[in-house]
Amino acid sequence: MNLRKIFILFVLILIPISVGLFARFNDLSQWQKFHRFFYYDNKPLFTSYDAYTFARYAKEKIEGTYRAGGLDPLKSVPDNFITGNVTYPAPIPMESWIGATISEIFHVPLEVVALYLTPILAVLFVIPFVIYFYREELPLTGFTGALLGVISLIYLVRTSIVRFDTDSLNLFFPFAIALFLYLTFREDNERKRYFYLAIAGVLSYLYYWWYAHSGLILVMFITFAIFDFFFVKRKGKELLKDLGVLLLFANPLVIVNGVFNLVGLTRTYILNFFKPAVHGGFPNIYMSISELKHFDIARLSDLTAGSFFIFLMGIVGLVLLIMKKFRQIFLFLPVLLIGLMALKGSNRFAMYLAPFVGAGIGFLGDYVASLVKDENRKRLYYVLIFAVAFAGIFYFNRAAIKFFITPKITPELAADFSRLETLTPEDSWIWTWWDYGYAIQYYARRGVFHDGGDHNLKTYFVATTYSTSNPKIAYNVITGIANVGNYEITKLLKEGRKAVEIRDMFFEGKFSKPLKHPVYWAFTGDEIGKFAWINYFGTWNFDEEKGIKAPIYDLGICIPQKGDVIQCQKAVMDLKKGEVILGRKAVPIALLAVRNLEKVEEKTYRRAGIIAELVEDKHKILRAFIMGGQPFKSMFNQMYILRVYDPKYFELIYDDFPTMVLYRVKG
Repeated sequence: MNLRKIFILFVLILIPISVGLFARFNDLSQWQKFHRFFYYDNKPLFTSYDAYTFARYAKEKIEGTYRAGGLDPLKSVPDNFITGNVTYPAPIPMESWIGATISEIFHVPLEVVALYLTPILAVLFVIPFVIYFYREELPLTGFTGALLGVISLIYLVRTSIVRFDTDSLNLFFPFAIALFLYLTFREDNERKRYFYLAIAGVLSYLYYWWYAHSGLILVMFITFAIFDFFFVKRKGKELLKDLGVLLLFANPLVIVNGVFNLVGLTRTYILNFFKPAVHGGFPNIYMSISELKHFDIARLSDLTAGSFFIFLMGIVGLVLLIMKKFRQIFLFLPVLLIGLMALKGSNRFAMYLAPFVGAGIGFLGDYVASLVKDENRKRLYYVLIFAVAFAGIFYFNRAAIKFFITPKITPELAADFSRLETLTPEDSWIWTWWDYGYAIQYYARRGVFHDGGDHNLKTYFVATTYSTSNPKIAYNVITGIANVGNYEITKLLKEGRKAVEIRDMFFEGKFSKPLKHPVYWAFTGDEIGKFAWINYFGTWNFDEEKGIKAPIYDLGICIPQKGDVIQCQKAVMDLKKGEVILGRKAVPIALLAVRNLEKVEEKTYRRAGIIAELVEDKHKILRAFIMGGQPFKSMFNQMYILRVYDPKYFELIYDDFPTMVLYRVKG
């Protein structure tokens, strides 16, 4: 490759990387400006839930308390102690290892490492992607694919500053592995071919260390074997040698494990993804997780390409690319298929699709330029198409460039979670919704019943305690799960018990024995917005396979006006008429509950209507909520918003409404 071609390749790589870094680090100025909203203890707050588990592992590595393969005392209680199968990853996740190593070498907090690490890693996929297509004399294909992939909204959201999550290299490794497998077919020298296979094998092992989904690696190896056999025509010993070298450097155990991993991924994301109920009739919790939701084609277009027009043009070009260059892109098919799953399944897969949509746009340009025979005119065409493609992708993805990332947790909540260390005994377990499970483990060093990587049947039972109006049922469920965990539920299912029978056994207190560990019930402000889904699962009807999706609406901060009128951020409440004015619509109030100091007073207006609540927080700031009758009676509303509870079962330990309210479950 001459210097001119090397320079062109360098430019084609540099531009997407620069744009990708700019789009991510552009948020830093605002983070500094609004420091008090985005930092806790002078450290930036993480922008993903999963970041907290990788950060905990890294922190424990630094402290010397990480035990690879040993029992994890903070995850999935009490099943970790019952089964002994809930263990630390072995080896420690690569992201945690990298974070801990950089933190120790440069003496900076993990949060500061994450601030810079994730965006830098996220743009690295540009290198193998551009090189792959450049070697096939498709420079625009590689460039536009890299550019659109790196600034697509879906990928930008998942690889922002302080994200500290595995998505940052989940494009790099598959594309890099495909590149080195591709180089083996362009190489006649046997030693060089085996060298490229060895590198592909090492990258495969590193990919497994990074993401721990060996099923994806298995699919890539199968794709390689098919290509080697049908397209390159290597058979017999030659084919076995290629596979042997690849497997040796990838670790054969990883590939064997890939079979089981692939079965699990297929069951989760394909077979059970659209089912309302799983495991004998229990609700499918996955339907509530935002990153797993399915988006229509319009929303998917915005996420991947910035507009439906660009998306459609990219798909047309992609189809043409497959038709014209099927052999050349065959090794990319596993990644493309994952991306195409976004058309029918989870929106999270769209990040894999975006580079291919961009590649389709670029291929249209490469195809047009290839029809031009005169070299000087061809160069001019390339320059013009390059400029138009860059400007078009940049223009239609303005929303992505302007996207502003915010933390998943507030500084106030981080402070309250840290305070759990002094509010609760060291061996305590925290009962709460799953979203902040990792954060509680990180800040409080306390065990949790479920978290972002542990959605099981316990999650349904947690939901029932939030939605029930009966404090005894809530108490029976908490103490029952704390004693027998998910282990007993799955055991009963295997014995042939129906889900509704198992539920009733917990409701009736069959497993409610004295607690071996103190249990605390933590309510947090984010659960107001999530209550509709929590309540949906908690009120699950096993015959109809659905629950009651009844939300609680937060009307925001309110200021009393003259004439019994309360002006709120999202509505106006007229207490004299008994109405809530939402926009131009007046909604009648049936019951008004007002919490002042330590008591709750109720006023009845009429038989039918909504229920409104006025509550003062610790700063004497008035807040308003509206809801239906069932949510009003729920333990979530009564114990968290109104702080009305049964002292026979619970004891109020800490009241920092609306940030966190903490109860001790009497044992």
